Amino acid sequence: MKRRNFHYVCMHCGAFDSADGMRYVCACEGAQNLRIAYDDVDVKTARGLRERIGGHGMWRYAPLLPAPQAFGSRLLVGGTPLLDCGDGDGVRLRIKDETRNPSGSLKDRATELAVAVALMHGYRHVVAASTGNAGASLACIAAAQGIAATIVVPRRTPSAKLAQIAAYGAEVVRVDGDYDDAFAHAVDMSRRDGVYCRNTGYNPFTREGKKTCAFEIAEDLGWRVPDWVVVPTGDGNILSGMAVGFAELLALGMTTSMPRLVAAQSDTSASIARDWVTVASGRPIPSAPTPAAPSTVADSISVRFPRDHAGALAGLRQSRGVAVTVTENEIRRASRHLARRFGLWVEPSSAVGYAAFLRCVQDGTFHAGASVVLLSTGSGLKHPDPWGDVNAALGKRARTRRPKPHDNGDTSAALRRPQ
Repeated sequence: MKRRNFHYVCMHCGAFDSADGMRYVCACEGAQNLRIAYDDVDVKTARGLRERIGGHGMWRYAPLLPAPQAFGSRLLVGGTPLLDCGDGDGVRLRIKDETRNPSGSLKDRATELAVAVALMHGYRHVVAASTGNAGASLACIAAAQGIAATIVVPRRTPSAKLAQIAAYGAEVVRVDGDYDDAFAHAVDMSRRDGVYCRNTGYNPFTREGKKTCAFEIAEDLGWRVPDWVVVPTGDGNILSGMAVGFAELLALGMTTSMPRLVAAQSDTSASIARDWVTVASGRPIPSAPTPAAPSTVADSISVRFPRDHAGALAGLRQSRGVAVTVTENEIRRASRHLARRFGLWVEPSSAVGYAAFLRCVQDGTFHAGASVVLLSTGSGLKHPDPWGDVNAALGKRARTRRPKPHDNGDTSAALRRPQ
């Protein structure tokens, strides 16, 4: 089972490390994140590569991944549709519907690859901190792979996400704190007990799994890229994964350009957007993120300290991207608009992306006729009533019908009645 040759590189000091074992962070001051660097990323590698791409889901890109498909699960991760939503806003909008993944979110791409790497190194127990989606994803894929999973969640994790995690049989550890407290607990458990850690950003293979979403977008568009890709952003890992994917396709000669990326954030959880102001002015990427004070219904992207901030900021810089922050009212309106205009019920974090899309249309960031892809990262079933207004909506829209006396559950008479 041959894997692609790679090594680890520190995203801060640039130090190299061999790929002969699992690494999470660099030994340099600050324990900075690592990225995966391949020994064969050049145009020669692309010769015949399209012919070697085959099969279904994200493993169709196995020649571009750091683990063999033999370590993948039986589930179909990836291969999600790119929905053409027309040009009603003056730009051509397509939505990459990641809610079709096995656990209902884009996080399955990261988990599928990260767990494959875990198995490649002989691990049989995995842990992750999560506000819900990454935890449900790890619980799902660990169950399919027959290994143990521990999910560390913050105090205010939505009940629907906890129910999904529990259904897959994972151990749930609830901390009396927020996501960042859960993150630290998972890292401590990994170090103390020798458990494989899937934490977003901290595990460099999460980025490698998410890059397959960029591969699919390019392939679905005939190996062309859109002008813009809008990415709901919290930890920054999806953003950095998309940047890595599109940059790799360009380096391999499989595409001829790179789309510009939009980091879409809640205005209360906007660490990356704030640091981008500094980086966009030409200053270096800071070694640590500016802390935020999140208070947003978009729990999936609610973080104080984004764990992949360096990768996200590097992706924005490489793609000549922008960062957009939106209010809670904009998120709510965007969620309703997606459902009632396109029939797409998404969780609030995905609505953040659509709210940012609308803002970019209104302020002219997107030129007329631009091709834009929006990532729909999680299903509305993950957080079905974030604003607590379901009963109010039903009161306005639903009509209660009183059964007639003969409506006693026996439908045979109605069925025999001539029409």
